[in-house]
Amino acid sequence: MSFRTRLQAFVDNRQKIQIWYGMGCHNTVTGRVLGVDHDHIDVESYSHENDGQIHVRRILVPLHLILHIDITSSEIVEEEELNKNDAKQASKLLSTLSAAIDLPDIPTGYGIKVFSQLNSSHSDHFSRMTMGPGGIYFACDGSIWFIDQTGHLIEYARIRGNSTIAGLCFDSRGILYVTTIQGTIYRIDPNKSGRVLAHLAHRQNNGEIFLADLVIGPQEELYVSNCPSNNGGIFKVEADGEYKILSSGPHQGTQGLLLDQEGFLWGLEHATGTVVKRSLSGSALTRIAVSDSQAFNFVEGFDGNLAMDSLGRLYVTAGRAGNIIRVNREGRSETFLTGLVNPTGIAFGADGALLVLEAGRSRVLKVGALDKADRAASARALS
Repeated sequence: MSFRTRLQAFVDNRQKIQIWYGMGCHNTVTGRVLGVDHDHIDVESYSHENDGQIHVRRILVPLHLILHIDITSSEIVEEEELNKNDAKQASKLLSTLSAAIDLPDIPTGYGIKVFSQLNSSHSDHFSRMTMGPGGIYFACDGSIWFIDQTGHLIEYARIRGNSTIAGLCFDSRGILYVTTIQGTIYRIDPNKSGRVLAHLAHRQNNGEIFLADLVIGPQEELYVSNCPSNNGGIFKVEADGEYKILSSGPHQGTQGLLLDQEGFLWGLEHATGTVVKRSLSGSALTRIAVSDSQAFNFVEGFDGNLAMDSLGRLYVTAGRAGNIIRVNREGRSETFLTGLVNPTGIAFGADGALLVLEAGRSRVLKVGALDKADRAASARALS
């Protein structure tokens, strides 16, 4: 079947598809195919805007810019429902589009949905997630993607060259800091104008640079994890790009990083399956074994990511085991979610729900607490 014949079949069946297109940067549009001519494909797209309304728009995508087409079986809102002006009703309707999924041993008091379905051709390339302006952001190879509150996906920015993004974090002004596994740290302002803040790889004599994650400290300093097991650790990078080694040594290779509300730095040392609580000077205060080291993926440092809820409970991705581990304030660890396929990114959304980037199934899961007190506590911490 030719490409044009396939497109015409989409028109005849009013098939809902997702199109990846662009030149130099990629864009996506999801909707029903209305028509195809010699130059364009006509797509009717739906979006949930900031005013609480569901909007319909027509997009003409040039055929020569189409990079990839995915067929999706997701249901859309019927046309008569789109004309409703009640924002509450629209929000409720959208929330039903994500069907509940069945994972083994879902913890009591929680519900799980598919929040956003990603492009399966990038499976296992999705790495970290972070909360940022307007929603959740995650990394895939050299790109940063944005997921809004409805699960809609759009490319936010791209790092030029062959860089692979390892970590990302926003400051309070909306400035995005990005690390690459090759040792470069970028600073990207809200207008998406970026500059290189530091080249750690160029200044480290032993070559043991394989960056993984980063967090922003109280004085706008950065804490960056380095994940080689034989000589990894944590760097502290100042606003001018100067840096020093905060911790380093055998078995101290660190993947995920987190700065808690009390100003302590947490990191996952994957060689020993241990989360370590440190002061900002680098002193180790607490070590908690969360799993066997074989539960974590060593490749590219994308595993062992951390998130913390408002009750002080720490969540850790164990990609090889397919688990999310939770550590309570008393230091006891438990398997919170199981049956996942390579979970990598993890973050809390604005509504207090836990979002998990399940790279192996190319999707983002939304884990919501059904208990009212638990849910309210999470929401207060992120309001």
